[in-house]
Amino acid sequence: MRKYTTENLWIRIILFFITCIILIFSLQSFIVPLLESMFNAGNKFPDTLRVNVTRAMNGVVGIGLVYVFLKFDRQKLHDVGFKWNKNFGFEWIALGLLIATLALIPTVIIELFFEIIPWKEQPLVLVDIFSLLLTLLVAVLAIGLGEELLFRGYLQTILETKYSFMFSAIISAFLFGLLHFFLWWPTGSLENMTAILFSAFAIGFSLSFVFKITNYNLTLAVAIHGFWDFILFAFQAEFVYIDLPHVLIEIFASSIGAGIIFYCVYLYSKRRLEQVSENLT
Repeated sequence: MRKYTTENLWIRIILFFITCIILIFSLQSFIVPLLESMFNAGNKFPDTLRVNVTRAMNGVVGIGLVYVFLKFDRQKLHDVGFKWNKNFGFEWIALGLLIATLALIPTVIIELFFEIIPWKEQPLVLVDIFSLLLTLLVAVLAIGLGEELLFRGYLQTILETKYSFMFSAIISAFLFGLLHFFLWWPTGSLENMTAILFSAFAIGFSLSFVFKITNYNLTLAVAIHGFWDFILFAFQAEFVYIDLPHVLIEIFASSIGAGIIFYCVYLYSKRRLEQVSENLT
């Protein structure tokens, strides 16, 4: 990875993040109304399609913006973890689904108990197969891949050219939380925005360790991130934070999930290393 001066590095990070925010808001404001106008007056733009198109903007911006910045530096997506491991690729995808599920179970139980997530009478999983598959594709290939390229792939990688892993992980996770903070700005209360900021930070921080443990390959981080979002989307989870205690409970619940992600990946990597050592001996 190219080396940057301290000043050049921070200018690049600030420019990158601001451009990301502007592009996401611009696309969300333009694409959805455009698609709605394409439908006849007598037809309604499907809610599921509208929501997924809006969500997909994160991925479109993530992949496109990282590609442009890397192209400017004459580097490739491969340099920021966008690569396939032929030995563990499919295993990591399956592992990502398992870890996301295990991490969500206690997180959602806490959120349901304190009524942060109200029970839904009709989860998306019971609506139709097309909506479910579309949501899966958007969650994994758009949000998971796009946001992991943005924050773990690009930002964490260039930060580590100058700083330690721990500092780089904290900064990339904070910017990850800050993105979600701004995305909730148009519709969310201060409680919602604060909760999502710190919750996303906790999950992002754990995914930074996943990225490092897998030798800076994004596959497992993308799978965990994508399947985490897919499960929540499939059950149409909507978060409600009434007051500060709800915000603190949400941060605690998300931290539990983040801790499970880290611990599961740590155990997996330790077992894999032991197997490699046994094969060598």
